Amino acid sequence: MKSVKVISIRLPDWMLELIDKLCTRGVFISRSEFIRYAIRLALKRYEKELYEAFGVEARLRRIAWRLEE
Repeated sequence: MKSVKVISIRLPDWMLELIDKLCTRGVFISRSEFIRYAIRLALKRYEKELYEAFGVEARLRRIAWRLEE
């Protein structure tokens, strides 16, 4: 990762518990990794809308490529 920013989010306890269970089972190494993955999925889901609104196709293609890793 090049440059990253720290953000703060609020999640209900039940969501955090499920994320922690995935981390405990080794599916994700950390909460941060899970959240980055979820955000990449959401961005991929709305790729067409983002491209039409902002022309960010090249950036989204890099994101999509990382999803396949």
